[in-house]
Amino acid sequence: MHFHAPARAHTRFFPAFLLLTALCCPASAKILPVTPQQAHHLGIKTALVRPASTRSLVSVLGHVTPGPGARAPVSAPFAGTVKALVRLEGDIVRKGDVLAIITSADMHAALAKLRGQEAHYRSAKAASDRARTLVTEGIAPASRAEEAGAQTVAAAAELASLRSATARASGAEGGEYRLLAPAAGRVASIAVSPGDQLTAMQPVLAIQTGNAVWVEGALPAAMVGRVAAGDGVQVEGSGVTGQVMAAGTSIDPRTRSAMIRARLANPGTLVSGQTVRLSITRKADAGSYTVPRNAVVQRGRGPAVFVTRNGGFEPVPVRVLARGQDAATIAGSLREGDRVAVTGVSELKAIGARK
Repeated sequence: MHFHAPARAHTRFFPAFLLLTALCCPASAKILPVTPQQAHHLGIKTALVRPASTRSLVSVLGHVTPGPGARAPVSAPFAGTVKALVRLEGDIVRKGDVLAIITSADMHAALAKLRGQEAHYRSAKAASDRARTLVTEGIAPASRAEEAGAQTVAAAAELASLRSATARASGAEGGEYRLLAPAAGRVASIAVSPGDQLTAMQPVLAIQTGNAVWVEGALPAAMVGRVAAGDGVQVEGSGVTGQVMAAGTSIDPRTRSAMIRARLANPGTLVSGQTVRLSITRKADAGSYTVPRNAVVQRGRGPAVFVTRNGGFEPVPVRVLARGQDAATIAGSLREGDRVAVTGVSELKAIGARK
């Protein structure tokens, strides 16, 4: 009795059978012979092997923040109620521009106190001058001039404090004042809305005064001490690069990680508060190479790549030095200009397992 497979099934499986037969019976014990037609059928594509300039140490999540000193908070100098917001997020402002209008009875009391303190200072200053004159003429003891001078200094300090508070507000008319910008920049955030009640020194908004952009990330406990200031960084999936400025050496017991801060050299379109993944890099070791991450496969004896050799692919054992999101840094018997398989590697691995 003879069994005959349906003609359609025979037609579908016969070419694949011939291909596997050819691949499983190579002329060399090491190189897997694959013709261009077979490579196309298996979906094999290759990429160049390049000398590595950097190697990835670790990939961490982080969020974009303004650089230190690049953001100026603006607080309400006196308690009151927000009547109106004159500027909104993203607006460019100059020093002294009106940011908000706040209704406040405390402002009037502060201005009255300021005027009274100015008068008190003038009186104390005049008394101190008279005392010094009397001491010079021998009419009064030196202690009298010292006491008057101390009172003048105290009055001047109180006056300076009141002037500093009122300098951030102006136009106290009709029970309201205007909150002024302390520096030029861009309105980065607003913490209140019209109608909100404010306490004295409560933050109202923040002004971005500089262009420096940093990233703060969580460094895994295993990498503490292995990442240091000066290491390079790259925002994965973009061309944004920078440098590690500080790496923590103590672990937060809640997150089991340490803080890392990096400054970005070319932030591009990144905005404050945005979450990014950061690849931390360091100068690569001599004799190491960069290949696409997908090129590295795990074989029985360890990691390897399939290198094009003499009309086929040779599995070359490698040592993985680092893995990034898209690339891997490896060392092994490779040369600059070699080409490695980056797709179809599972098929090549299966074929090599039959040898």
